Amino acid sequence: MSIKLDLSRHTAPSQSQHNIPECTSDIQVFVNEYRNRITSTLTRDEVHSRGPFTSFAESKLSVRELTWLQDNNERFFKDTANKQLVQNHYLLECGFICSMIYTPDGEFIIVGHATGLIQMRHGSTGAVLCTLRNIQFPPKPVHALEYSPFEENICYAACMDGAVYRIEIPHMDTSIVDPPPYCIRADPMLESLTMQFYGSPGISSYATPFIAQRFPALSLGLLTDSSKMAVGYADTSIRVYDMETQEAESTYKVHKLRLQFIPKKLQRMHYGQVVALRTHPHKPYMFASGAWDKTLRIWDVRCQVGCVMTFEGVDICGDAIDLNREYCLAGSWMPTEALTVWDLTARKQLNIIRVQNRRQDVDGEYIYACRYWRSSDYNRKGKYAVVGGSGTNCLEVINLHNRYITCSYPASGTILAVTSYQERIAFGGTSSAFNIVAFYDPKHQKDKYETAEPEYEYSKASGDITLYQDSESELSDVPHTPSCDSSKPSKGCE
Repeated sequence: MSIKLDLSRHTAPSQSQHNIPECTSDIQVFVNEYRNRITSTLTRDEVHSRGPFTSFAESKLSVRELTWLQDNNERFFKDTANKQLVQNHYLLECGFICSMIYTPDGEFIIVGHATGLIQMRHGSTGAVLCTLRNIQFPPKPVHALEYSPFEENICYAACMDGAVYRIEIPHMDTSIVDPPPYCIRADPMLESLTMQFYGSPGISSYATPFIAQRFPALSLGLLTDSSKMAVGYADTSIRVYDMETQEAESTYKVHKLRLQFIPKKLQRMHYGQVVALRTHPHKPYMFASGAWDKTLRIWDVRCQVGCVMTFEGVDICGDAIDLNREYCLAGSWMPTEALTVWDLTARKQLNIIRVQNRRQDVDGEYIYACRYWRSSDYNRKGKYAVVGGSGTNCLEVINLHNRYITCSYPASGTILAVTSYQERIAFGGTSSAFNIVAFYDPKHQKDKYETAEPEYEYSKASGDITLYQDSESELSDVPHTPSCDSSKPSKGCE
């Protein structure tokens, strides 16, 4: 017995999701959609509920995680100046955040996404002020951003399409102390079209290709006080370019077939993808690089060979190296002992940072991004490090001297990028949220940020009095060894 279906009775709908009637223009559809998105965002902010744009890395909170969040709030946030300033949710079509950097004055944050989108956000509110580069098709992540030290309002970006883009940062009059509540400077029509439908990128005068290669560019660094740029590529090579001629002056690369004939102690080149590169802020001829070959190398452009130091056993998987004075901070994708400090003068490993007060239910560290806390008031000597990854589910500010977590900021996904300026720290990653937090040094917090002077008990001034001429100095970090007094003999004095 056969059954015949009469398809003529099933009529098609009058219009589908993407079909619009002739009486309605595209501009009206985009305006209505943008209005609905802004209304839902304002409603969500008023109710203080979780964002509707869930990420593939987010999951429901368990009872154990809720207990940890409460304990974390009691330990690091209660009765302190540390707090969460901004948590802005964005559309998943933008892609997760791969890189970000503060401008030298701290007014803006340049953010690079996995789709090739580069946006400029406000330094304190996180509001999108301008779209510096639209979404690519196919998407190509922006893995590194570097602000030019010798060009005003110029930033460079390393992209997976093999090009290094020169980005002109537009001048906008915004206030960091008293920012506006809502800032919408980007074109809503072009932004909505590009993000939702992956249309062809519009013509943007902010980002232009500066250097183009066939291999993906994964890391970038500008040598201080010199017109040279170092770029790390996926073909295991590092190229140093002249900024004026845009030509490669030096290329550090070795062929894979020649590695078997070179002893391991004599190998001076990377044989893995160069995913991290950082220039020294005070030495214009030095930079550090990390690759997937589990090596950390220090380079000198004055040397013909290039590589002057090689440190083994550093499994760097992201932009997780930083330089400060004579020390190099490196984060590895390892469960334990992932954070290390290397001494460039002694050419050896200085410390393995084994955190003492981390919670017990952490499966591993697995660091993707780490930086020195950029604070000219409190961290000139590199005392604090800002660390994030995929194992701890939070951004940690670690005191490198006593190996303790000074503050911990929970995150809903893996942290891939972090940057800081004075007391503000911005971070992002696989979750669809952009975060800005406030961190204060608990050691000098009372002396620096409170106007009231500390009260002293002058009745106990008969004993020895220690005077500190500079309350902001970090000389108190050095352990004090009491001197021997002949009037008060002890076992340790002879």
